[in-house]
Amino acid sequence: MTNEKNIPNDSSSIQQIKKTLRECISFNGVLTRLHFWECMIIGYVFYSFFSLTKILYFDIIGWFCYFYIALSCYQKRCRDLNIRGTLIILGVSIFFIMVEMTRSLNIERTDVLFTISKFIFLIYLGIYLYAQFMPSSKEKDLTLTSPLLKHPNIYFVVCVALFFVGRYVLQNWYL
Repeated sequence: MTNEKNIPNDSSSIQQIKKTLRECISFNGVLTRLHFWECMIIGYVFYSFFSLTKILYFDIIGWFCYFYIALSCYQKRCRDLNIRGTLIILGVSIFFIMVEMTRSLNIERTDVLFTISKFIFLIYLGIYLYAQFMPSSKEKDLTLTSPLLKHPNIYFVVCVALFFVGRYVLQNWYL
């Protein structure tokens, strides 16, 4: 016999998943170190899921889902650290755009781009470690927002456009 108290309520489990996903893509609020890590993992799961499908360009869509979640996470983590985070948002944006641009064209192993990619990766690694390991501030200002993310969807669309312009330039003039 099964104990009915141990069987999870399906509607509450689905509600919890929806709440977690909303928290990951919302630009409102703050994230602690643990929640930051959890949301970044969820973003990577989106990317992994989309890249496993054999549909053309789904890996790029998955990467941009991961990028959107990362922007949200870093902005909320910056609020938790009581900083605006404009340089952090720029570093994260450059990393995500450059990695996907070179990965999708399979040109990350050329001399110049490989050196640039290593430098960008080291900057992003520093940003990630800073966001992950800095302790939260005691006084959180929920109004702090990077000027870049005053309108996050517009910023995201501009970043996607920069990706396609950069990819076109690399594809036609570099290769």
